Amino acid sequence: MTQEVERRTKRKPPVKWYLLGPLTAAVSLPALMYLCAVLLAREILPFSLVEELTIACVFLSGTLSALAACAGRGGRAAQTGLAMGAVLAAAIVVITLAAPGEGPLSAHTLRCSVAAIAGGFFGGVLGMKRKNPRRRAGTRRR
Repeated sequence: MTQEVERRTKRKPPVKWYLLGPLTAAVSLPALMYLCAVLLAREILPFSLVEELTIACVFLSGTLSALAACAGRGGRAAQTGLAMGAVLAAAIVVITLAAPGEGPLSAHTLRCSVAAIAGGFFGGVLGMKRKNPRRRAGTRRR
């Protein structure tokens, strides 16, 4: 009985994966966008790549948030990644609702939302823990 109590007290509390993923996205997206802005300002990259760089930053941010959430949750990596991508896409739509301009359902917003969901799912797939294939007992190597 005392061993069970000791084991329970030594466990670390689980990381709140549903907070870790969006916080990672909130930090990584502005950091990646800033890096791209610096590369554009110093003329290392041509200015014609602005839209593609934005979509790539959203995809990478979705991937990083999904990886962080999957590491915190442990199981159900693909579903967790898809959820983190959907959270990032929803945040993008809400921000475009608040910003003056074209509106929330523009083509650029749709492309960024699709990139966020795809990046989240990609990060979830990368976060999967694969099992080692079992060797057959009856076969031998020659």
